[in-house]
Amino acid sequence: MQDSSGARPPVPGLRLDNVALATGDLNASIAWYETVLGFTVIERGRFDAVGADFAMIEAAGVRIELVSRPYAEHQRVDRTAPPHHLDVLGYKAIVFETDDLAAATATLRQHGVEFLWADQPLNAERSSTMLRDPEGNLINIFGPRRAVT
Repeated sequence: MQDSSGARPPVPGLRLDNVALATGDLNASIAWYETVLGFTVIERGRFDAVGADFAMIEAAGVRIELVSRPYAEHQRVDRTAPPHHLDVLGYKAIVFETDDLAAATATLRQHGVEFLWADQPLNAERSSTMLRDPEGNLINIFGPRRAVT
């Protein structure tokens, strides 16, 4: 169906439900997201159509679907380091924001996470801390915007 200008309308009622991450060890991934980032499991089950177990986890209004196909031959996530990670097309990172980047970074240090950078200025307005989850997925945490003078 097209409107009077000949353009096709966007999909009606579209909204983000979650971000899905494949994991080799569902229980270990659940434990990491709970312990390090404060997520809680809100649903657990199986997707028979693809032979995968899943856990839906949630924190701060964000839902992540952790999915695992037991006994699958897993391929590792691309681990190209920034800034060259942007040369590989597709998914880049789950991005969060915090009101206190220094405190968030200090807490992450206590958990011994794999950092790519910590409290790194990105431009005049933003700094971030970038880390990897146990599967190698990038997680970027922005601090609050700074006023540019």
